[in-house]
Amino acid sequence: MQSTETTWTIVIHGGAGAMQLMSSARERSYRRALAAALRAGAAPLAGGGEALAAVIAAVRSMEDSAVFNAGPGSCLDRRGEIEADAAVMLGSDLSIGAVGAVPGVGNAVELAEAVRRHSPHCMLSGSGALAFARELGLELAPAPPSPERLKQYRRRLAAEGGDAQPPGADSLTRLGGTHETGDTVGAVARDRAGRLAVATSTGGLWLKQPGRVGDSPIPGAGFWAEDGLVACTATGTGEFIMRAALCHALRERVAAGEPLRKAAAGALRRLSERFGPGKAGLIAVDAAGNLAWPFDTEGMGRAALWSGAEGPVVEVWPVDRERLLGGGRE
Repeated sequence: MQSTETTWTIVIHGGAGAMQLMSSARERSYRRALAAALRAGAAPLAGGGEALAAVIAAVRSMEDSAVFNAGPGSCLDRRGEIEADAAVMLGSDLSIGAVGAVPGVGNAVELAEAVRRHSPHCMLSGSGALAFARELGLELAPAPPSPERLKQYRRRLAAEGGDAQPPGADSLTRLGGTHETGDTVGAVARDRAGRLAVATSTGGLWLKQPGRVGDSPIPGAGFWAEDGLVACTATGTGEFIMRAALCHALRERVAAGEPLRKAAAGALRRLSERFGPGKAGLIAVDAAGNLAWPFDTEGMGRAALWSGAEGPVVEVWPVDRERLLGGGRE
């Protein structure tokens, strides 16, 4: 592997889920959007730029694509509206910007970064987050639901008998693996200077109760970045990821000296043992630029590129998950 002084790495995901309903045309579109986001994120790194710029660029590309569960492609809540969660974290100083249940924002990751840079708080939510953006003069693109998402919303609501009431607590067990084309988008990166960063964004669960906040903006659950250790972000059903503190579990294993792939697999296995399989996946990069992307769902869109690689790797299905590891990574 290259020396750590010159190595950069970026890994992105387009969500883990029960993806058996993805048509061949949809899969092609999904892979193209992953590749485009990877290029957007890799460009700053290849030019000597910072990991933070890379992960924000990658996530913004996925939000704009309307292909993933983010931006206008977000899953809709019980009312048929978008409420977004997003987060950004910089590993050098552990600074965090996060937003939860923000209505109608196309690039929630930009709002999260504004919170990180300009607010004394780590997280803002709902209308308060939008008011903060207005105070800064930050122009955020609106995110009306895409026609495809509106069609899916009507179909799902009809399947529940048109019941727009929130589900009861006893319905938690059926939340896992509800996304046929994945959920959440995220990116982690290591730049040439060894800095680590993470960004994530999501519209959350289909038909969620308005005001619901998932794992994506919760430090230690949906994301973490800490120079010298690891940057990681989770994807799947947030109610389980939060209960397992998935990214914190990975961070602790890396801090204890476990190699990244073993640590990531172990953290996910612990969640699966406690709550059952088919709930989650994660992506991670460590201080040396090694990467990992375990998942226990039917699929997880993911892509990676690093300095010296022959080219990008873009994958969706479990059978592809070992292909990456011949490229000089751990």
